[in-house]
Amino acid sequence: MDRRTRGSVMNGYLKFIQKKWGVEGLAQCKKDVGIEDMEFRDGQYYQDAIIGNVLRWMHREKGRESLKEAGKFIMHNLGILSWLVRFTDIETLAKKFPKNYSEVYAFGKCKVDLSNPKRLILVLEDVGYYEEACIIWEGVVEESLVMTKTKGRVTHTKCQRQGAPHCEFVIDVY
Repeated sequence: MDRRTRGSVMNGYLKFIQKKWGVEGLAQCKKDVGIEDMEFRDGQYYQDAIIGNVLRWMHREKGRESLKEAGKFIMHNLGILSWLVRFTDIETLAKKFPKNYSEVYAFGKCKVDLSNPKRLILVLEDVGYYEEACIIWEGVVEESLVMTKTKGRVTHTKCQRQGAPHCEFVIDVY
């Protein structure tokens, strides 16, 4: 499977690293991952393995919470979705999520079960193939609640890496 992700996502992670750990932290990450001389263009697609390496660096060097923060940062700062989410409710956002996902990632599938408005279920197939991706998605979904001013809790209930058919995030809305 050819896993490709838009450069805007990579640039978002690199901006997060620079904001959080400064120019030195960004330079160290790029050096450790071997992307010192690479430039990522927002509208182009790149091998997701490169992003995976950046996320694994963050996890190894800065810890699990830094990944959740990066997911929140991406949700808060990534293009039109971050603008749209400020003016909508969590259910409307959830309806739009699969289309937005397919515009950013050239692999995997995203579905949302909206049958119970108090318990939304985000299903990601062939997305969380490394641990850090799952942690990032947890942060993205948590930030969706914050940005829509929705009280609730996010739980990662199924994980494809651990044998489930897909990753599943349950959003309990209070």
